[in-house]
Amino acid sequence: MVKIDAFEDPKKSPYSLEYYDSSWEQEYMKELEGDDSVSKWTKNHGLRIKYFNADNKFKTYVPDFLVEKTDGSIELVEMKGTHLLKNPDTKKKIEFAKKWCEARKITYRIISKYQ
Repeated sequence: MVKIDAFEDPKKSPYSLEYYDSSWEQEYMKELEGDDSVSKWTKNHGLRIKYFNADNKFKTYVPDFLVEKTDGSIELVEMKGTHLLKNPDTKKKIEFAKKWCEARKITYRIISKYQ
């Protein structure tokens, strides 16, 4: 079961709380807060990307973070354990997310580490 905790009083988020699923996400939230190139960020963005998984079933993918940089560029950020990157469903999510972002001139970024 995933434990969900809250990052309280972020300065660069429009919300007074941002929920995180792991200490790794919490660390990233702290990085975003301290990064001078970041103007805004949130996990509570409401974006949903439709895709077909490896079994060709229609699914919905919710990326982890929406980040706006001070230069006006936007990033959609997914945090994914390295061990999951070769998973066929993960590959499909990434494929569809890249296309979705490309059509909107948004950068898609994967942050990965072994978990």
